[in-house]
Amino acid sequence: MKVRLEELAPPGSAERARVDEVTGWAGRGYWDDIEAATAEGRARHEGAAAQSVLVTDAWRRAAHGESDDECGEDLAAAEPAAAVELPRGPRNAPLRLLLARRAPAHVLILALRVRVNYALVPGGTLTYSLWGWLLWIPVLAAEAELRQAKKLGRERVIARMRERHERVDCAA
Repeated sequence: MKVRLEELAPPGSAERARVDEVTGWAGRGYWDDIEAATAEGRARHEGAAAQSVLVTDAWRRAAHGESDDECGEDLAAAEPAAAVELPRGPRNAPLRLLLARRAPAHVLILALRVRVNYALVPGGTLTYSLWGWLLWIPVLAAEAELRQAKKLGRERVIARMRERHERVDCAA
């Protein structure tokens, strides 16, 4: 069967792409799924780390008085510029720290969660503890702030593009 598929749909052809799309799940094994999930997780982590660097740099520029007000239609520049505006003030300093140092924050919270649950459950205080899980609330709040900044940045870019298109339509 595979030999016949190779003849009818040689590698690199449009037919081969369709065959791979239809039968892609059939030839995969457990390890292929793990490798794909690992690659996807790595790409997601690298994207989050790059975004943390951009946001941290934007906060540093804002602290020094440098402004990124005019991003134009560049989405990559609009998101950090919007992130500068959201978590302002001294009460949001922990959120900024969590966003600037995502990986160490996740490791620290995980270690604290395990320690708290280990102290409460085997000690006999509780049979099941959610207290350790409550330590994730600041991390989730920081991530929500960043998602809100991304949404605000996207909305601004879309509004700028609409304004530009309206000006072009009115001029024509």
